[in-house]
Amino acid sequence: MKLRDWLEGLPVRRTPKIIDGKHPRTAPADEEEVTPDLLPLPASQNGHGGHPMRSILVAVGGCELDREVTTLACKVAKEKNARLFAVYGIEVPRTLAIDDELPEQTERAHQALERAAEVAERAGVELESEVVQSRHFGHSLVDEASLHDCALLIMGLPYKQGVGGQIQGAETLDYVLKNALCKVWVVRGSPPEKAAQRVEPVERTLAVR
Repeated sequence: MKLRDWLEGLPVRRTPKIIDGKHPRTAPADEEEVTPDLLPLPASQNGHGGHPMRSILVAVGGCELDREVTTLACKVAKEKNARLFAVYGIEVPRTLAIDDELPEQTERAHQALERAAEVAERAGVELESEVVQSRHFGHSLVDEASLHDCALLIMGLPYKQGVGGQIQGAETLDYVLKNALCKVWVVRGSPPEKAAQRVEPVERTLAVR
């Protein structure tokens, strides 16, 4: 058997596609670039034409990431003419009654919500806030999103790891993703070494006007 005949009998091997993240996508000249609508709401569901206004819920946790998720929520609320709600959840241990007063936690909650309200005020968006006590923050978020007929729930997940590498807040996120009836956006925080390099304010980056 000749070498050429033997080679022709082998399966064709494709040249590997190299993906290095540096090659910009070049669209054909006749292809119009389209910016996707990340929160498509019909006119009947976004407050226009006299129809009921839909809502957006943002989860606030008292961390640096609150500023980013609140800014993002404000931007979408302005674009969609939607009401904006912020919720801070206090998880009550089973050793206490669900309605026990927790002054320290409540004070932290009000401080976090006040900071979120300041972000919303600078963005020109009205923010309604609420502190919720429950056994499970994920349950509270799902309930509040349903109560306010929310089209979107935005929550942040700080880059923190607990014992055994478990991401803190993963249990809450898992419940929300499985049970929320609306869209859910999750903003994961940057690792500490990356976060320190960010010098431009997130409000300017998202261009909230």
